[in-house]
Amino acid sequence: MNYTPSFTYTANSCFRGESEKLRALTIFSVLGISHQAKASNQNACEKPQTINLLQPIDQKILDCIPKLDSVASQWQSKANSIVSQVNRVTIGNQGNTSIEKVEYNVIGNTIYLVAKVQPKHTWSETIPAVKTHVPVTRNRDEKKCVGSGWLKKCFTITVPQVGMELRTITPERTVSHTASVTCNYEYTFNLSTKEQKPVFNCGQGWTGNIKLDASAITSILNGEIPNLATLISSIDLTPPLFKDVTRDEYTTTRDNIIAQNPNSVVYFASESFVNWASVKTQSTNVILTALSGGAYSAEFIRQLEEKLRSEVIYMADFAAKTGINLVTEQIVSMIKERKILNFDRYTVSVKVVDTPKVEQKCVVNGSECTPPIQVSRLGFAIIATPSK
Repeated sequence: MNYTPSFTYTANSCFRGESEKLRALTIFSVLGISHQAKASNQNACEKPQTINLLQPIDQKILDCIPKLDSVASQWQSKANSIVSQVNRVTIGNQGNTSIEKVEYNVIGNTIYLVAKVQPKHTWSETIPAVKTHVPVTRNRDEKKCVGSGWLKKCFTITVPQVGMELRTITPERTVSHTASVTCNYEYTFNLSTKEQKPVFNCGQGWTGNIKLDASAITSILNGEIPNLATLISSIDLTPPLFKDVTRDEYTTTRDNIIAQNPNSVVYFASESFVNWASVKTQSTNVILTALSGGAYSAEFIRQLEEKLRSEVIYMADFAAKTGINLVTEQIVSMIKERKILNFDRYTVSVKVVDTPKVEQKCVVNGSECTPPIQVSRLGFAIIATPSK
């Protein structure tokens, strides 16, 4: 009787133990699955440090980083805009622009863009044939006879004769040329602070250093459309990429001054003087101050006196017509202090004028040109007006 209850108790205990164990295993199993799922989700959201926006982006990364799809679409569009707009003012018949890199830095929340701009021009040149006259020996047959009557005998002899003949030394040929230089544009934009940093470097090409304006390309990223004038801020290229259409206003300025004083004897500064008194050879502030009627620096006056000592050599015609031989100090005083000098027959004064060069470059076989830049040069006119 005591055995049966003991068996029943043990069986119930084992059954309950197995049930609890089964329940525990089920819970652990569920917990394990949940842990793995959580780990899997974490792995799916591992963010790369940089993302290439020129390549398709994995959907998992798009799901993981908010607004990444919008950022990628926006900057791909901006990159394409750079290429299309810059190629509107392609330099040379084979110039091109390409986007090398558009990256999104996830940690820094910045965009890094790299573009390549390559002015390139190819052309052919025909070199004419080189011809010259050269001595040529030719044989000529001559008939000669000896004797007379029935004893006369005739025969033909070959006689060498030297003459000049035009011959081709070097045949005509066509030579192909290529001129190019590669410019790199790097642009960094912080999406959080909106700070932007453009850098444009062209290095050395066949034309030497080229300086392009990075701000013009940067303006494309801001939705603006630049033209050649703003894209190229300072350029010193030679054909065939560009042609120089610079105008020298020296002759026009001189002739206008003479025309304005028809009854006077006018001496206008020499071209060598105005080229010396240019903003390119002297301080820009000094020249512009002088042209605007401001004070002259002591150093500039010293140099001016030295330059005028050679300038008076050109004034022989002025002296012959007026009988006035001006010295350096008199010319300086009229320029510096705006003095008027009175002589027996003439009143002499000096008028200081701008005698500019207007620099401009245009694309060969194109209509676009850089904006004209006026390079000021100080000129002067000595005007001898007959006394009344």
